Amino acid sequence: MNDQEIFMTQRDKVLAEAGKLINKDRHNEYGEAHDNFKILRKNWADLLQCDLQLWQVPFMLAQMKIARIVNGGYKEDSIVDCIGYLAITSELKNISKL
Repeated sequence: MNDQEIFMTQRDKVLAEAGKLINKDRHNEYGEAHDNFKILRKNWADLLQCDLQLWQVPFMLAQMKIARIVNGGYKEDSIVDCIGYLAITSELKNISKL
């Protein structure tokens, strides 16, 4: 553990963990998030018979994590996952503006 890690606030730790997950751990384990979300978008759009924008997929996954927390299933990793999903939502939403 380095000096920077010792003096990190809880919010710094959560943000750092979310960044690590979406940029390294989950990416290495499951591949590019955008590719997985494209598959989910198509599956959900077919199931729901509606159009979905790509940014809405991680946004809905973040809502799932929030629902779990609200219903008494609080786990720190749900917070971290939710932040990761929202970071990807922001990225995709900004790409869709181009």
